[in-house]
Amino acid sequence: KQKILKGIFWEKRLSRAKFLFIFLFIILWSRFFYLQIIKHSYYYRKAKERSIISYVIRAPRGEIVTSDGIVVATNRAVFQLYLDPELIKDKEDEVLYRLSKILKEDFGSLKEKYYLAKKTFLGRVLIKRNLNWDEVAKIMVRRYYLPGVKVEVEAERYYPYGEAYFHLIGYISRITLKEYNKLKNKGYSIEDYIGRAGIEKMFERELKGKNGAIEIERDAYGRLGKIINRIKPIPGKNLVLTVNHNLQMKAYELLKNKKGAIVALSPKDGAILAMVSSPSINPQKFIDGFTEEEWKKISLNPDKPFLNRVLQPYPPGSTYKIITAIAGLEANVIKDVNETIFCPGYFKFKSRIFRCWKAIGHKNVNLIKAIAYSCDVYFYTVASKLDVDYLAKISRKWGLGKLTGLGWSEEKAGFVPNRAWKKKKFKEPWYPGETIIMGIGQGYLLTTPLQMARVYMAIANGGYLYKPYVVKEMKLNKNIITINPQIERHLVLDPRFLKWIKEGLLEAVRIGTGKLAFIPGLIVAGKTGTAQVISLSAKKDKFLEPHAWFVSYAGYSQPEIVSAILIEHGGHGGSVAAPLARKLYEAYFGIKELQ
Repeated sequence: KQKILKGIFWEKRLSRAKFLFIFLFIILWSRFFYLQIIKHSYYYRKAKERSIISYVIRAPRGEIVTSDGIVVATNRAVFQLYLDPELIKDKEDEVLYRLSKILKEDFGSLKEKYYLAKKTFLGRVLIKRNLNWDEVAKIMVRRYYLPGVKVEVEAERYYPYGEAYFHLIGYISRITLKEYNKLKNKGYSIEDYIGRAGIEKMFERELKGKNGAIEIERDAYGRLGKIINRIKPIPGKNLVLTVNHNLQMKAYELLKNKKGAIVALSPKDGAILAMVSSPSINPQKFIDGFTEEEWKKISLNPDKPFLNRVLQPYPPGSTYKIITAIAGLEANVIKDVNETIFCPGYFKFKSRIFRCWKAIGHKNVNLIKAIAYSCDVYFYTVASKLDVDYLAKISRKWGLGKLTGLGWSEEKAGFVPNRAWKKKKFKEPWYPGETIIMGIGQGYLLTTPLQMARVYMAIANGGYLYKPYVVKEMKLNKNIITINPQIERHLVLDPRFLKWIKEGLLEAVRIGTGKLAFIPGLIVAGKTGTAQVISLSAKKDKFLEPHAWFVSYAGYSQPEIVSAILIEHGGHGGSVAAPLARKLYEAYFGIKELQ
């Protein structure tokens, strides 16, 4: 009986043990199933992250080429030294010290640069760019002792013509954390560079390309091993510009040591042939880096080298008299080309005296002579008979007071005043004397050099106001996208009026205020401008001198080029800006310079 009871006892114990074993087995199997099946992808990814590291291969930006085949923005292969903070935790100082010995740099300075970059940017830290072969060799043979260190061959942006193309091409710089968070879903990496101005900014999407990637094994110490996988980057599109390289370089040369702008257009389609603003900056410095002293000098420069003066508003001075003439003709204020106005050197309107730039006066002048000699009294008289709102309407019709359609964020619209604006702004009515001043391009009126070039383009080509454009083709391998010119509007002007204005512009260069732009054998027509920035009585130093303008077009049988030249505080347009136009046209047409 005892044996039977003992057997039952052990049988129960055994059953319980079996049940417990089966229960534990089920729990272990369930956990195993959860880890191996349900969470397989998660742990596979985590394991891979520990053994394999992935880096971005930045896509080469597209090249920028002028219409005559000169590459003005390209990429060059350089060795870049990176350090990955994730792979050298608690070893940073040790690795940096070894690198300082290889690079022959001060350890303290290298450490400071590393920690500053680590704080500023996510991801890998660029320790040194453009390594030489000797430095690369020394790093590669010591790789075992340099965990987290990677030497990459990358395509770095290169601007061979520096300052000459700064305001046209623009520049690129490293993407910020804020920009990265906004653009990461569009294929940007934290190591990318982004266009900041000009063509680089306007065509960022086309120039950027698509980044690739590389996967590399790493051991427990953070040392990098063999390459597991590589996805090739797709380069950005190449851009072919409308710009003529020789003309661009000549414009840059003409503006050296001056503060101003030159823009040249094709009257046939509005293509930009040259665009230069001075002073300028070498865009390569945004890649190579500025010293603290260099950056301070540029950022605090009162001449504002970042400013693209081609797209900034200025009082147009006498170059605007063409608009006043058109308004006078269309309003029948100027009834005939031979109708004369007597200029005694001043114009009296009620109790005010408005003076002509020529104190002794121009005597009797008709429309053509008034344009040629830039007679203020003639245009005072015409403007006094015009309503300011009508003059403003004609101005806007010819593209003033609004953006040109170029599409650049740097462009300003200028300003064309009217009665409603004056009432809203100053709580005052518009006075007739303000219309008289506006008639010679002064007062509240502001225009950009690009806008004035478009006005004269429309005169030169018979009334076609094209939107300016600078890229004519985009290329990727054998695929070519052509960008066609766009007409904003066809300005219908009485053929007689157009003929008279053209005659006046021709005479201005032949015998008038623009005669220093005259070139034998070439048709040059244009208008000078001397835009006062303060009253003459207050003039004390160079900074208060008037802006010098010359807007013109040139060609042999037909106009082939239009240009607007502005020299800030340069003095008189006829003596300062017109000679620059002559040199610009001599370069464009291959004419030997006149002595």
